[in-house]
Amino acid sequence: MTGSANANGVLEEVRRTLAQPERLPLVVEKRRTAIRDFYAADGATLLWLQGSLSEDFLTVLQTASREGLRPEDYPAEVLMAALDDAEDLQDPVDAAWTELLFTAQFLDFASDLRAGRVSPRVLYPDAYMPRNAIDALEALARLEEAGSLGAFIETWQPQDDTYRRLKGELARLLEISASSGFTYVEPGEVIRAGQSDDRVPALKHRLVEDGLLSEASGQKLLDKRTAFAVAQAQQRYGQPVSADLTPGLVRALNIPVDRRIEQVSNAMERIRWIPNEYARLQLFINKGENRFVFLENGRVLQDGRAYANCPDRNHTTLATTIEAVTLYPTWQVPFDYLGQELLTRLQKDPDELASEGYYLRRKGADVPLSALPWREATPRNLKRLEDETTLYLSGSDQNPLGRYAYRLRREQKLSLFDLSEAPEGDTFCNPYLPKSAFGIVDGLNLLDHIIEPRVLPTGGLAPRIDRNETVTFPARGGLMAVVSHQSVWVQRQGTIRFGNDPYLEDARLTSALSGRPKP
Repeated sequence: MTGSANANGVLEEVRRTLAQPERLPLVVEKRRTAIRDFYAADGATLLWLQGSLSEDFLTVLQTASREGLRPEDYPAEVLMAALDDAEDLQDPVDAAWTELLFTAQFLDFASDLRAGRVSPRVLYPDAYMPRNAIDALEALARLEEAGSLGAFIETWQPQDDTYRRLKGELARLLEISASSGFTYVEPGEVIRAGQSDDRVPALKHRLVEDGLLSEASGQKLLDKRTAFAVAQAQQRYGQPVSADLTPGLVRALNIPVDRRIEQVSNAMERIRWIPNEYARLQLFINKGENRFVFLENGRVLQDGRAYANCPDRNHTTLATTIEAVTLYPTWQVPFDYLGQELLTRLQKDPDELASEGYYLRRKGADVPLSALPWREATPRNLKRLEDETTLYLSGSDQNPLGRYAYRLRREQKLSLFDLSEAPEGDTFCNPYLPKSAFGIVDGLNLLDHIIEPRVLPTGGLAPRIDRNETVTFPARGGLMAVVSHQSVWVQRQGTIRFGNDPYLEDARLTSALSGRPKP
């Protein structure tokens, strides 16, 4: 249908349909107010029944995998049939419905692109990750202003460097998938740098596919250039870096391209969960890989190690504000710890614990540890004291929070504290810390990014830490802590790193996306 659509009364019929009191089909009804306001505005025109925008939209839906979305989630065939009918229909009623159908489906696509396809709470019912909803009227206005779907997508998708790099990686993987997939490298023994082996030509082709070699030759020698690319591949796939072709690297290289596409698409989905106002400054903790990155506008400024407390039970997925950082924080001692670890010592000499920094607060007032009849207490009857009595431990070597801890808007959902070193076996578990706790290894330099610059001590934090004093510094405005799982992410150098999925988080997300109701 051409520009004569308005003259034929289609726009008036669109307005009449949206103004009627009867409920419309759900795809339109759920955003009816925004759609009505868009078409009711002065100077409003039809979006889809004139020009090439409708054809462009159909192409975008059919190739939605380029955006990390699923083409099967969108009714491209239904829209195509409606558009074909509208070309020949003179009835404004049917043409108006085609216009509304395209608009409604476009808003579904715009929501998926900006806010994600499923809510985090579908996967994690107790997660505190605010629903990232779109402004439907803004989306329609932005589309009209952009004039093309490509221009709209460029400005509407998450606007950070990490997302753009993942999207570029996705495009590369989709191209490989459309051809013949990754080159297979036969398993075998270690091939050392400088050695020759029949598997080296296939290895070179595989490294070219990852962009780590510019070209592949048929030579069987693992030369210096190839060995360097092997070391880069080991970094890329989380393997020990040696420049030798190891069985572990071969297994990583032979993971099918479709699985890598799934990893990148899921990583893009998790970024969409994060509301736009949280996107500028983030301390992002990747609980699946025991890593943190500090991001400013999606660019990685610092990275390091972070460990979930008792990871097999730590299902934290959230975004919340970082309000402050406390040096040498006070630990509120759980009554389980009191009963199982401290009661015997309290019964013997409560003053000794007081000298170590433990103190008691009862009904809001500080009382000596020796004021309670500990000799008569048992682990079971201690629970009676819990409502009116709290035990604390000030900053000390025994305090499990370490040298600093973060104060967050929803502390009951997350606890971030200092770990002096990476735990043995890369697993940390302190049953007396919250199940939503994460320890950050050697993160004192990170505090320079976290604390409001105007209040940072002129000599740095080291002198204040040496004093062993409890002091709180406010955090930078708009700074968020985001905890999620990513099995692929962007490193500080801007390179892509693929990891593992030890707790089947990707499998859970893929299952949720696959089970989404079809349109």
